Amino acid sequence: MTSKQGLLLMGSSKERQFLDMWNDPELKPVIESQIGKYLLSDAGRSIISDVFFSMLGETRLLKRVGLLEAYTGLDVDTHCVGSDWEWEEMSSVERMMYPENKKIVVQPLNAQLSLIADRINDVSLPVLKETVILAANETEVRARLLKDKLSSVPYRNGKKFMLGTEVQKFLLHEIAEDHRANEKGIRQTAKDVMKKAVEQFPNEVRLGKNEKKRNFIEYIEKPYN
Repeated sequence: MTSKQGLLLMGSSKERQFLDMWNDPELKPVIESQIGKYLLSDAGRSIISDVFFSMLGETRLLKRVGLLEAYTGLDVDTHCVGSDWEWEEMSSVERMMYPENKKIVVQPLNAQLSLIADRINDVSLPVLKETVILAANETEVRARLLKDKLSSVPYRNGKKFMLGTEVQKFLLHEIAEDHRANEKGIRQTAKDVMKKAVEQFPNEVRLGKNEKKRNFIEYIEKPYN
């Protein structure tokens, strides 16, 4: 006795009838069509959703992805690896209308390691300030680049500083392209980068407010001996 025959004997008459219909070449497409319609209905989608999230829970996939995003500082909505093919396929008009769609392009980890290795092995090659610090997240990298920028800005009123709006402009247009910020939420991004810069380099930069209560970040000049 085959397994199929055993199943038929074990099932009820309605189950056997259904299996007979399922195996009927003329009825099978109709049954599959009805099942497909059901799966697309609200009830069917609910069942699929429950199964999907049950599988995710068993594999802890969402937690794993969240951990990787937290560790690398990358965000699927603002970063891409290798090339931003969606942006490249947009027309010039679409790019002007939706500049916030442009993502930050980061190089694959093996390419970054190769770049760093080349600069370690060949002393004639310059060490790029834009080289990603592998253990750092994006905010920390931007904070370091902001500190470097502050050291080179011209004096104003005897100080080297940048207003919050100038930091926003720097993060949007002037910083190394791989680390540019998204237009969406740029004010908060600038605040986070300024705060992180002070945390990382407390002896080199500090925060303050001018007479108009506008935030700024100032480069601390080292006294001459």
